[in-house]
Amino acid sequence: MQSKKYINWTNTLFLILTPLVGIIGTLLLCLFSQVALATWIFAGIFTFITGMGITAGYHRLLSHKTYQCHGVVRLFLLLFSSACFEGSALEWSTDHRNHHRYVDTDKDPYSIHKGFWFAHIGWLIRLEPKKRDFSNVADLMRDPLVRFQHRFFVPLAILMGFIFPLALGALWGDALGGLLIAGALRIVFNHHVTFAINSICHTFGKRTYCLKQTAVDNWFTALFTYGEGYHSYHHKFPIDYRNGIKTFHYDPTKWLIRLLAWMGLAYNLKKISQHRILKQQVMVKELQLQEKIAARLLQNKPQEQWLQLTETLRHGMQQVLQKIEQLEIHYLHLYRKRKDPSSPQDKPCRSQLKACRKHIKQSYMELKAYLSLWRQLQRQFHRCAFQPV
Repeated sequence: MQSKKYINWTNTLFLILTPLVGIIGTLLLCLFSQVALATWIFAGIFTFITGMGITAGYHRLLSHKTYQCHGVVRLFLLLFSSACFEGSALEWSTDHRNHHRYVDTDKDPYSIHKGFWFAHIGWLIRLEPKKRDFSNVADLMRDPLVRFQHRFFVPLAILMGFIFPLALGALWGDALGGLLIAGALRIVFNHHVTFAINSICHTFGKRTYCLKQTAVDNWFTALFTYGEGYHSYHHKFPIDYRNGIKTFHYDPTKWLIRLLAWMGLAYNLKKISQHRILKQQVMVKELQLQEKIAARLLQNKPQEQWLQLTETLRHGMQQVLQKIEQLEIHYLHLYRKRKDPSSPQDKPCRSQLKACRKHIKQSYMELKAYLSLWRQLQRQFHRCAFQPV
């Protein structure tokens, strides 16, 4: 006889009731009453702050330790992330660390291979809290603030998630609006923002940094997940405090961490070097092209010639990447030497730093030229591959 599947009724009822109360309650409130403008403004701000509590707090600070911060910031993030009702920091982090360690396997708590909706929300319905093993978050258990939040999570979540918006709404005579819109409806939105990363960002997008994993980069998802949509990059380089590495990438969590660092409230921001990122991108592009070459019979040129061309370009790019790596190490050495007050060679170091920066810039320009040739090769391959026989 088949064993009965476990259902977490606490999670199930909460995930059913909050949308009913939040959506239907807000609609009825708008139909039969007038919602204060201040309520909508507060709801928007509170949604953003609590959502960033998850991304900057639970995710990048605690789960991955991509940066460190002042105790006041830590407390602030723990309090406001509690308002999202996504479990304590310990619970969230142990699940997330297991997701990264066992991604796309049966041990992945929200594996996409078990289905889109399982990864999105189903795993929470099947979640058995007693089976959680907190051994992978032993470092976090040493943090008194994290322990406090874990112990008193339910009252903290109710206080921050429902009582606080209700009380604030009451200040301008809209307590019910504060409870329904800035409380229940906000929770529903932030729930599905987090869930979308586990489902959409493992299904729809581009595998920019790793072909072996299902994690993808999805710029559109980043717009409403506080910058978490660049998921292929995050899975390849989880210790980077950034998800969106380019200047134009929408990643407000990255900007918040930078702001905290500028204010002296965050430090030890971890960042993957540019040459390592480019090296990984080149490797993925090469694998993609080789797979296409191997899969198709070309009409005009034999496959061997295309493979030789890719190998020549790859070798050239590798040499440039190695040169950049050596130059950046040398630059760091010179920079530290210049900052050392005991070093008498301040002026020579300054001139050497300038020369080294110039060489690094030239090397990156050389690498961009190789990447341009690579894109041309890909376009030529596609044209030849699709020519009619």
